[in-house]
Amino acid sequence: MASKAPNVWQKFWKRITDVWGQFLGAIDGVIGNRFVEFLNKNVPTPLRFLIPFLKDDLGIEPPSISSFRGISIPERIESQEVLKELSVDHRIGSIWQIQPQFQRYSCQEANPFRCQIPHETVTDDPNNKYCKKCQFPASLPPEVKIRGRSGVYEIDQYIGIRGNGRLYNATNLTNGEPFLLKEYVIPQRYFNDQETRACKRHFEDSAELKLSDGRRQDSRLVSPIEAIADAREERCYVILPKTDEAITLADYLARYGAMNSWQVKSFLNQALQTLESLHAQKYRLRSGVITSGLPHGNLSFYSISIRSNFQGFTVYLNDLSLWEDRFYPPDVQTPTYSINRDLEDLGYIAFYLLKGGVVDLENRTYLNPNDLNHWDRSVNLGLKRFIQNLIGFGDSSYSSAEVARRALLRVYIEREAVLEFIEQEEEKEVVKKTWWSWITKKVIAIAIGIILLCLLIFLLYFWLTQPPKAANLNLPCCINQISDIPQGNFTYAADKNSTWNYTLLQNNLIAKGATLEAELQKRQPKLQLRYQAVDTSATRFPIEQLQSNQADFAISTVTDSLGGEFITQDIAYDGLTVFVAFSYAQRNDSLPKALGGKINFNQLRQLYTGEIINWRQLGGPNLAVKLYISLDDASIRMFEKRVLKDETAIAKFRELIRDRNNGITALPTFDSLRQVIQDFEDRNVGSISFGSISQVFGQCSVYPLAIADDYKSPIAPLVLRSGNSLTPDVDLCNEKGSYSQNYKVFIDQTYPLAYPVSVVYTRDNRRIPIAERFVSIMRTEEAQTLLKQTGLIPLKFPISK
Repeated sequence: MASKAPNVWQKFWKRITDVWGQFLGAIDGVIGNRFVEFLNKNVPTPLRFLIPFLKDDLGIEPPSISSFRGISIPERIESQEVLKELSVDHRIGSIWQIQPQFQRYSCQEANPFRCQIPHETVTDDPNNKYCKKCQFPASLPPEVKIRGRSGVYEIDQYIGIRGNGRLYNATNLTNGEPFLLKEYVIPQRYFNDQETRACKRHFEDSAELKLSDGRRQDSRLVSPIEAIADAREERCYVILPKTDEAITLADYLARYGAMNSWQVKSFLNQALQTLESLHAQKYRLRSGVITSGLPHGNLSFYSISIRSNFQGFTVYLNDLSLWEDRFYPPDVQTPTYSINRDLEDLGYIAFYLLKGGVVDLENRTYLNPNDLNHWDRSVNLGLKRFIQNLIGFGDSSYSSAEVARRALLRVYIEREAVLEFIEQEEEKEVVKKTWWSWITKKVIAIAIGIILLCLLIFLLYFWLTQPPKAANLNLPCCINQISDIPQGNFTYAADKNSTWNYTLLQNNLIAKGATLEAELQKRQPKLQLRYQAVDTSATRFPIEQLQSNQADFAISTVTDSLGGEFITQDIAYDGLTVFVAFSYAQRNDSLPKALGGKINFNQLRQLYTGEIINWRQLGGPNLAVKLYISLDDASIRMFEKRVLKDETAIAKFRELIRDRNNGITALPTFDSLRQVIQDFEDRNVGSISFGSISQVFGQCSVYPLAIADDYKSPIAPLVLRSGNSLTPDVDLCNEKGSYSQNYKVFIDQTYPLAYPVSVVYTRDNRRIPIAERFVSIMRTEEAQTLLKQTGLIPLKFPISK
């Protein structure tokens, strides 16, 4: 992100365009829509295609949506005052988007994201990056440049707030094309460095949505052209197509008031048609993941926009929760989304469109669709029943947007007086040709030619601007295809208790008697590497081997605390799994069944700080608690940071580790697997431990529990191959082969204790690039298959090879 001094000629040109805009506004005020109505009545039908050009050249607006409005226009300021007096209903707040955010900042509006002072700060001084009052990230000043994959975008003008982001007019400096740029902030008071990086990575992976078969998607579903995570700032951006003259539903109601029944039916028809496509189609994300049955999840008066045209209006759906809700603070519970929730939200929105807002100004209360007294008698009865069914308290319900739309089309509503173009019926008698008949053929020919030319230009543009696939989604085939391997002997390091040490040296993981180290050497003899297992009791971390030049690179699972002198590249994924004994002989007393196959971070904190000493305290059997941990220091640090979090809890946890009598016992993962089942079967003790999924997977004497971060749904590390969830009723030993690691949640890092396995090397151009070549080898299809056989999670799944 960079800025430059304003250009004098740009200022001069902007002044000219401002004066021209004022002139057009004056013409519009004098002529108005009556002139357009006059043209529609008197211009011959074949020449009515010229009317939009009159609008563009003379500034004459088409029939405004206000000419279609039904009842009175609400006083926007008065509505806002009433909203401040009322306690916000959660459902109404979610579609009206009035819930506060980022309240740790001492903002005078109690909501810095919707306060104008951060923008005024930049207006006073474009170099200010933070609000002069509360230090919340300020808006972007004009002429700031954002670099993306498809070009460099320059900010032209701040528009305002929409949903969870700020909106700007922007221009692609590569081709001069105008776009909308939406900015999201990741405040440092809410996100630490690791959470910020994860937030940016997940945002980039999910914020670009395309049909999996390559077809062009519905233009009324506005999805980002490009997603950009700012590497230097606490911000992310999406580049959106520009829908000229479209306004949000909130602005529509503030300007024009309520819709009549026919308009609401037209609105619902278009919205359901778009939702039908969204819910039914298969989409490919930028990460390569293909998803179907995708809900919008964020239908509100700010995510739906509307644009007037000569036939009525067009409805656009913006800001899917898929990327919009990536920026919720970590301590805020994200909403649950579903197709049924989309239909319910659409029903609420339709009701408030009929009413012209969410507030009853006379009684100073919220309008409630569940209260029959709040429905006007003027509403069409068929439409009323349909909306009630959408919301969920009618006499029937709809299983999908397709079913709902078919039911809507059966609702008959007589169209009210609306300006529209109706083709005159041709006279059956032979009449004398009019003077414009010869123009019709030429117009049709020219129009067809222009359409074909535009189609050709679009196809060329689409082909030339296709973004390259991410490196981990287009992996080379084989290890021997990697060339330019440096000659010589090189050393790399890892913790001797780490995942990599087990993966590299353990026999029989890939084939009988074979190790990953031997397989790599056999398949690429030019790679002369000596592995050094570092004892973390003697040194703090294998990274010290890099700093002292004792190793050329390291492999680590802890990379969030490294400084800017290091480069990290992921080669696989792994994660911690929490496990307890699974007893077949005493299934009724087994811990997995008592816990429902899951555990959350709060319960783990209580267990590993000594607050819970018997499983009865969690509703389980009468078994004493015995605690185990891994010997891997990286796993322990990750457990402390993600699960315990609080310094007080971490201190109690470490105190229990030092207590050798009744505290926590540290064991290698395989020893703890045996100890946990022996404690349960021989000593009537309910033990619990954690270790890497790559080592625990396939060990059926224990049950890996699903993990739930605070206030979030549990996510299981294992899943049945049929796609169903794994439950304690599944016999893990007798049904081996019927379940596998839950690859998706590890790859997209949504599993709460997932982490990457990364190659770490110094940012020094003088060193020999052995680390880069090793990364290239490990990112081949062949090497990824080997890593998968060892138990690690590959960078993508399934692997092509």
